[in-house]
Amino acid sequence: MSSEPKPQAINYSVTREKAPVYTMGSPDARAYSRNKRGIAGSLIWINFDRHALLNLIQQCAGTFVADVDEIRPQYSQVSQGGQVFQSSVVRSAGPSIGSTINNLDAMTITSAGQQAQVASPWYSDQVLPFDITLSGANEYGAMCSAKIFGVEILNEGFGISIDDAVTEMQAILLNQASF
Repeated sequence: MSSEPKPQAINYSVTREKAPVYTMGSPDARAYSRNKRGIAGSLIWINFDRHALLNLIQQCAGTFVADVDEIRPQYSQVSQGGQVFQSSVVRSAGPSIGSTINNLDAMTITSAGQQAQVASPWYSDQVLPFDITLSGANEYGAMCSAKIFGVEILNEGFGISIDDAVTEMQAILLNQASF
């Protein structure tokens, strides 16, 4: 089975706050203020035997800069074919676990900068911004396409029901670029 995300649906909306501006003694709005514009939406895809989006990012060697304290332990193979977390994960950057306040105060800027490490994402919101290209064609040969630039994933959810034969992932998208 293919492990690429199988898109089922995508939607977006553009919202902008507009509010009337009143002046003292007048019941009529003098003007309207136009505030920030937000572009958001959702993306739904089918999962098979693994998280399809994260698997695709890992196959493409996608990484992000993670705090060393946030990096999860890596898996180790067990002889029976299962996997367990390594019990010997050693933190090699920054102060030791037994450090005192005095040790932390003595840290230099360069040693504090070693708290970051390049890692492969394990949550969808850690994936760096990406572009989505939508394309389609009908039976008469008419084609269309659209691109959504700079998409970031904010939230992610999982769904399954007794009426469906598949599992699906839903992601809430944020776009700070343009269409």
